[in-house]
Amino acid sequence: MARCCNSDTIQLCISSNPKYLKLVRSVILQSALIVGFSEKDSRDVTLAVDEAITNIIKHSYMSSYDKKIKINVNFRDEYLELVLRDYGKKADPKTIKSRDLKDVKPGGLGVFFIKKIMDNVCYDMSPKHGTKLILKKYFYKKNCMDNKEG
Repeated sequence: MARCCNSDTIQLCISSNPKYLKLVRSVILQSALIVGFSEKDSRDVTLAVDEAITNIIKHSYMSSYDKKIKINVNFRDEYLELVLRDYGKKADPKTIKSRDLKDVKPGGLGVFFIKKIMDNVCYDMSPKHGTKLILKKYFYKKNCMDNKEG
């Protein structure tokens, strides 16, 4: 697996219009491939980011398409870090969860996929406005239980 410089960062700033998700997906997929993730893992990471941004648009911005979303792709020595920043309505982290998987119907599985795919998911509610979502995918699986919540 390729190693990368610990200071490389790609920054994107998009409006909350879903038409820009294709651009974000392309950047995330290529970033994951560049650092050496497999095609499958790269597509999975892309899906997690796509789901997270879709949730920002739907829940934080209440489907308003003219708001700002910042995306940082940080290349670290041991992992790929994706930081999504919105400036919308804050959610209580305790209420951010997937619906019951036994409830078979379309939608509502974004959080499930994000937590299943990524090794670490952290909702930083400290900004005065909005939320910072920090997603990490390690190059090598770690034997730790710090994943999925933060």
